[in-house]
Amino acid sequence: MNWSLMVLCILPILEVATSLTLAAGTESIKVESVCRSPECIQALIDDGQFERSQQLLEQNLSRPYNTDSLPLLHVRAYLYRHKLDFVSEASTYQDILQLAPNDQAALRRRVFAVSNMGAPHLSVAYAEQNPELFSKAELLSLHQASAGRNIKWGGIESNADIGPKRFKTTDKALAQNARVIALHERDGAMDTPSGRLAEFDRIVGLSNRSRMREAIALYEELKERHIAMPPYVLAAVAEAYLCQHQPKISRDLYLEALALSKNDREYPNREWQMSLFYAYIDTNDFDAARELIDQLGKELPPVLHKGVPGIEIDNEFYEQARVNAARARLYADKLNECQTLLEQTMLAAPYSLDTRLAYGDLLLARDQPRAAQQQYASLLVDDPTNMHLAIGIAETALTLNDLDTAKMHLDTLVNSYPENSLVQQLQQHFQAYQHPSLAISSSIGKSSTGGGNKGNQDWLVETMFHSATFNQHWRIFEHSFDAEAVFGEIMGTRHRIGVGADYRSPFWQISGEINQDMTGLDDIGAILNTSWLPNDQWQFNTGIESNSNNIPLQASAAGITKDALNLGMAYKHQESRVFSTNMSYSWFSDSNRRIEAGASWLERWTCGPLYKLETQLGAFASDNSLADAVYFNPRSDLSLDAQMINEWTLWRNYQHNFKNRLALGLGQYFQQDYGSKSIDILRYEHEWNWDPYRALNYGIAYERHPYDGETDKHISASLNLTWHF
Repeated sequence: MNWSLMVLCILPILEVATSLTLAAGTESIKVESVCRSPECIQALIDDGQFERSQQLLEQNLSRPYNTDSLPLLHVRAYLYRHKLDFVSEASTYQDILQLAPNDQAALRRRVFAVSNMGAPHLSVAYAEQNPELFSKAELLSLHQASAGRNIKWGGIESNADIGPKRFKTTDKALAQNARVIALHERDGAMDTPSGRLAEFDRIVGLSNRSRMREAIALYEELKERHIAMPPYVLAAVAEAYLCQHQPKISRDLYLEALALSKNDREYPNREWQMSLFYAYIDTNDFDAARELIDQLGKELPPVLHKGVPGIEIDNEFYEQARVNAARARLYADKLNECQTLLEQTMLAAPYSLDTRLAYGDLLLARDQPRAAQQQYASLLVDDPTNMHLAIGIAETALTLNDLDTAKMHLDTLVNSYPENSLVQQLQQHFQAYQHPSLAISSSIGKSSTGGGNKGNQDWLVETMFHSATFNQHWRIFEHSFDAEAVFGEIMGTRHRIGVGADYRSPFWQISGEINQDMTGLDDIGAILNTSWLPNDQWQFNTGIESNSNNIPLQASAAGITKDALNLGMAYKHQESRVFSTNMSYSWFSDSNRRIEAGASWLERWTCGPLYKLETQLGAFASDNSLADAVYFNPRSDLSLDAQMINEWTLWRNYQHNFKNRLALGLGQYFQQDYGSKSIDILRYEHEWNWDPYRALNYGIAYERHPYDGETDKHISASLNLTWHF
């Protein structure tokens, strides 16, 4: 091979390549030389080349800075503003002002950088040092941002802290907001963006402070001015309406807020969805509530990743969704489904306070107040400041007639959370329990044969008026009993009035009464009734009556009196199953001795928010020693009956509700010497409940019952009232 020839051929190529490389290098040097200028770097920033701009700035800026560094420092601040790194932007302006304290551009831009980085109060302080550098609109906007941020922090504090002190920041922020609005009004700037934001801030702050009526009033005013409000304001107003027991408006506002925020980075807002769940519950739309919360349970992850490998935190909204899925069944009276879900959740998370709190609420709904109170009390040890636990204990204490415990927790709640609607509701119940009360039972009827003890026509009115409580457990009462029945040409009457005292505690209910005939002073009677309630399931009753009101009016018309000893027992297996028995031994003044015994079984088969189905089986038997009495007095008899009770809730608004009830029954009656015949029962009634202490019930009833072998048809109407003043 001719190596010399090959070298001669390659040398021209190498010269060309070298020439091109040098040319390229020279061009690169020229470009970098040009891009060292602030104008070139700023052009790169405008072009979105942030990393390249950062590299050039680091190459050309070296500490210590001097006045020659100022142009590049301004460019660096410009870069940080475009990167949304407002902390670094503000720090850069601080560096500039150390070199040039009167740099107006730096003084202006530092204010906005500090505001953008989340310290608007500091930005206001900086702006007030050089107010001439800012327009009135800019100053107003800065003041609004400062007040708005404080309102936001106040909301966080009110959710995290306890007692009245949790509103300290919100109160200060609302006062600051009022001053900001006054500045806007002074300058005629309420219709500017900052003016509207100031009003939006006020709505949020008022809602956070539980000044719900004021928040709603301002919202309505803005609506009349046709001002479109952002989603976060609608959510704040929705909470206000929900607290004011206007759940339908609240529901619609939450739905609107969620719809308007679909383009937000964090859509959907889980907190708003949880609040929407409660709005659905309060509107009695239990299907929508269950659908929403079940969907959230599927969507939400149990844990959240915060961008650090291996670092996870529990997702609080997942926990809420899991517990609220059970609560959705609880509020809809699907108690068995609720219990199943809660037991599953407690197996998966045995230390979840929210789950165990919900289980306490379930126990209370299932007529187990002692078990519920024990559940709440055990959790209160772990979380002594939990408001809901204290409310639960106070509610169960009222159910158990334990005013001392109820008052102790209520006083703490009222001092710490006077604005809370649940605390206010509990306070109303406590006051109603202590106030005087009136109970009236009345009926009027007509029979086809006049058989039995009701005659051809009959009526009865019984009233019981209790005084307010004293010494926490005691009441005095007045009791009146008025009844009449027509038996052919005979009128049987009984008009008695009595006074007595009533004692109630968690384990005992005792009442004693002295009564007499309203037409004379020589016909005195006495009653003593006791009930022992050792636990949630069992109740044992005893009663002694002298000159009892439970006597056939035929006997009363003949001047016959009756004394009786009554014994009873009841077993309640939750709210859906109750067994009871009773026995009575009576002494009539005509020498008759009567023994009576009865038993019943009540079972709830279907339970829901609108319809409930129950059955009741009953048995009753009696034996009398006297053969020929002036009143209906079979030597022995036995009655068996079965009733199907249908209940529909036609209207409900929180504690107010309207129900109608239809009972259908069949039975068989056996009477010595007369054989057996069937019994038919039909009863229809309405029931109005205004709260746990005020109710009205009225209805009609039809009953076919044999007496001495002849079937009697009895039609009656009833009216019953319970009222705590």
